[in-house]
Amino acid sequence: MRQISYGVGPTLLAWGKVHIKLLPLAGNVVLKDTREETLYDDDPCRDAYNFQPLWKQVLLPLSGVAVLLAVALWLMGPQGWERFVAAFGQIVHGALAPLSTAQELLGDGETFARTHGFALVFALFSLKLCAFNLLPFAGLNGGQALLAIARGGRPFVAWEETAAKWLLLPGLAILLAWLVAFGWHGWHGWKSMGM
Repeated sequence: MRQISYGVGPTLLAWGKVHIKLLPLAGNVVLKDTREETLYDDDPCRDAYNFQPLWKQVLLPLSGVAVLLAVALWLMGPQGWERFVAAFGQIVHGALAPLSTAQELLGDGETFARTHGFALVFALFSLKLCAFNLLPFAGLNGGQALLAIARGGRPFVAWEETAAKWLLLPGLAILLAWLVAFGWHGWHGWKSMGM
């Protein structure tokens, strides 16, 4: 293991390999991986991520999402699973219509945040974040698991870098559409307050 980070943005605190970042929206673990770094000739690579058995290469990227999902489902109760499953469609439909469908979804989320406590708002946000991270796009946990399955557990395949680039595009498009939706929603909220 190279580094554990909680959050995104600039690092606020660091204790050895553990980094706490400004925005507590995500986390990641950086592992030894021969596709990402050049290792010394005397390093047998047995502990590198991409030399692990297929089941480890698939489960490892999904483990963080699984923990967050379990906490969110525990906080939200029985309705949590329905909201989690619905999140996949909401993410895609909102991205396809950031100025209409996404605005309705953001309005629903805003209403939920005003009428529920912090724990349930955190749980709902976490469920949506888990669904987004499970999408099969490069850079996301679902995409990492998908690429590991496609590699068949092999440490390296020649086509992986090209496939990862192509799998990155739809994920970036969805993210960009949602950034537009959040910006539009915030601008209208700011405007309605008379500022």
